[in-house]
Amino acid sequence: MKRWETQLRRAFFSDAGRFAASMGVGVDACVAHVRALQPEAGFNAVEADAIRASVLDLVLVIGGVQHAPQAWSELRLQHTWRLREALNTWSPSRDGGLQIERFWTELQAATERGAGLRAWDPRRPLSRWLADLLFGQVQQSRELMPTRPVARARAFDSLDIVEEARTLRFPLIAAVQ
Repeated sequence: MKRWETQLRRAFFSDAGRFAASMGVGVDACVAHVRALQPEAGFNAVEADAIRASVLDLVLVIGGVQHAPQAWSELRLQHTWRLREALNTWSPSRDGGLQIERFWTELQAATERGAGLRAWDPRRPLSRWLADLLFGQVQQSRELMPTRPVARARAFDSLDIVEEARTLRFPLIAAVQ
């Protein structure tokens, strides 16, 4: 057993055991996810520490990969507000909430197809990885958006300009006075 694996197993049982059990995630699935990143090579000490420190996120990701509804709910709960802040900082728009909902739906579908969360590397913070995916999705949707020719219009062309003043008549008010 490699050193990083021993550290990950210790962290799993000391920091994430109950949390993982509530989602049906086992330590072997977490180790297999990390091993799939570099099956032949090991990790240096800094990388091993980063993996060990991200054990809770690793449990969430494995839960999502294993289709645990609680994992997806927890992922959304923990990261939606971060994604919303990042999106508003990067590209403020009124439809940010819709973009984030579409992001979660597409991420879940991609995970079910064998990609998505399976690509996350626990040496990198999960929130940053998710934000990068979201930014890529938003950028791609903007590039695919059809460009509409902008009609030049002067402000006065769109105003209702009449010679006489228009007023609303309220017969009830006139009757009371």
